[in-house]
Amino acid sequence: MGILGTAYYFIPMGLNDRVALAYDKALQSVPGATALIDVRYEESWYWWLIGTARNVTVSGEAIREVTK
Repeated sequence: MGILGTAYYFIPMGLNDRVALAYDKALQSVPGATALIDVRYEESWYWWLIGTARNVTVSGEAIREVTK
C-alpha cells in the first residue's frame, strides 16, 4: 500500500459529504422539522478484505422554526 493508500485511512476523505447527508436524512425523518439541536455524531468503520465501509449516523432533537 502506498502513501496515498495509507493517508486514505488516516485522513477522513469525504467526511463532510457523509455528515451532511446523514444530517439531511435525520432532518427529513421528522416532517416539518427545520433543524436539529443536541446533535450527536457517530461513525462506524467496517474493515473488509478489499477496503473499508463507513457509516455515519447523526441524531438529535428535531425542532421547527416558528415564524410570525
